[in-house]
This record gives sequence, C-alpha cells and structure tokens, in this order.
Amino acid sequence: MNRESLARRKSLLVAQAHLHRLQAGMAWYEVKEIVAPPRPAPERGDRVRSIAATLIGVAVPVFGLSRLGRIMKTMSVVVMVMRVVRGLRRRN
Repeated sequence: MNRESLARRKSLLVAQAHLHRLQAGMAWYEVKEIVAPPRPAPERGDRVRSIAATLIGVAVPVFGLSRLGRIMKTMSVVVMVMRVVRGLRRRN
C-alpha cells in the first residue's frame, strides 16, 4: 500500500468512527427517552426518574449493557415482591 491509499483508508476509518459515535449517541438518547420520558407537570416522580436516569447513565459504562439488563430484571422482580409483601401487610 502506498501513502495515498493509507491516507484514504485512515480518513475512511476516522469517518466511520465518527459515524459510530453519532449512532451510539442517538441510541443513548433513545434509551434515555424510554427510561425517563418527559412529564408535563413537575412531580415527585420526576425527581426519582431523573435519579434513575443518572444512575443508569453511570451504570452502563461500569457494568456493560447486558449485565446491567440482568441486574435491572433482578431488581424489578425484587421490587415487585416487596410491593406484594407490603400490600399484604397493609391488608392485615
């Protein structure tokens, strides 16, 4: 390979890397919109949703997307069980 073809290849790789960064940013924005959709009126849930979005934003790079998905599924089951138990306690 000569210098010109190497320069073209490098330019192509830089452009592809930039495109992938933009695509990852758009995907992240879509995930944030799903996790924390905007609310019309400020409520207590907005603060909780904002905290959850921030925690997810920190946890994704730390744990990775697949591991974080498993953690989130486990946590949702735990929260559901806690709500059921709390509801049963209130009945009695």
